[in-house]
Amino acid sequence: MTDDPTKLDSLGWEALKKALNQRLVVSRVRFMPSKVNRVWVVETDVRPVIVKRSLSGKCGNEFESLLQARLAGIEVPYPLMKDDEYLVMEYIPGDACDLLINRFFSNAAADGIGKWLARYHVLSRDDKASKIVGDAVLSNFLLHDGRVYGVDLEDSRIGNPLDDLGQMAASVLGSEPFFTPIKFDLCMRLLKSYGRASGNDVVESSRLFISKHLQIDAKSRPLFRRVFVRVAKTLEAGWPRLA
Repeated sequence: MTDDPTKLDSLGWEALKKALNQRLVVSRVRFMPSKVNRVWVVETDVRPVIVKRSLSGKCGNEFESLLQARLAGIEVPYPLMKDDEYLVMEYIPGDACDLLINRFFSNAAADGIGKWLARYHVLSRDDKASKIVGDAVLSNFLLHDGRVYGVDLEDSRIGNPLDDLGQMAASVLGSEPFFTPIKFDLCMRLLKSYGRASGNDVVESSRLFISKHLQIDAKSRPLFRRVFVRVAKTLEAGWPRLA
């Protein structure tokens, strides 16, 4: 084991070799910041891969969720191997959706996320619940070759799809620049894309869930708490009129 948390340790190297099942030449290892886990992009002469050390204890859940989604034709990294707390998966190049939405106000990203969520929510669906992401925020999605990929499914579970939509819409609205007209336009675009793909109009039914997640987010945004709560309360009454 290594004392440097940014370095891939011996167990990580073993997981990598098992996943690719051959001798390999490593040209570069990049440590990727993560709130909970430790993630590396490893470039080899075989293929680039992601090695993820799960500190959350959810490695098995993520492996199974990725495999289920991939088998259903949903755009996610292909899981190559799980070994204790290490997950090795396909590396997906692309543009981060948080960057695309917050800096470039990308309609393609908003449309793609809405469509992706609608397809994911069909998994394990019954009359009362669906498979949901559980951590539906912009930073967990990429746009590659015109298609959106979900790249972090460790919190996936059975739940209410509107909770995913509320969290995602709150992520769009509550990322800088906060609550601007174009952000509301992108949020509405995402919800309507979901509606077209799922056959369910969620524009009104998602409002209270968006409000809930904005109020949750307000707790970790002390400098902006009042504005987050104010917008959340506005959404409880209806969509705001924008000039």
